[in-house]
Amino acid sequence: MKFSKEEDTNIEVNLTPLIDVVFLLLIFFMVSTTFIYSNSIDVNLPAAKGDETSISENIRVVLTQAGVINIDGTPYVESDVETKLTEMKKQKPESTVIIEADKNVTHGRVVFVMDASRKAGFEKFAIAVEEE
Repeated sequence: MKFSKEEDTNIEVNLTPLIDVVFLLLIFFMVSTTFIYSNSIDVNLPAAKGDETSISENIRVVLTQAGVINIDGTPYVESDVETKLTEMKKQKPESTVIIEADKNVTHGRVVFVMDASRKAGFEKFAIAVEEE
């Protein structure tokens, strides 16, 4: 009895359609993706050289961990901050607001002071930090 030889068949998986589908999905996701732009606060950043205003012309706002807002050493409640800063803007029109915040104060409190300063007419801000 004579047996027939089995042919060696090479079974191959054609990857071309799979690659086509992957690239089509990639193109679809690239085209349909929407980019989210984060809103930022418009702040005039200081130049690299020192400012020529004297220290006495600056307005110092200190935010304590207890929630007290001190403007040039006098404590104020949140509702009076903008009014006081408006008065100080009339007295010292070219001054810079220097914000000194305790490291445990939330960013929202710092932004509140910056917003109140902006509404009072100030354009220059500085955030004081300690050197390490």
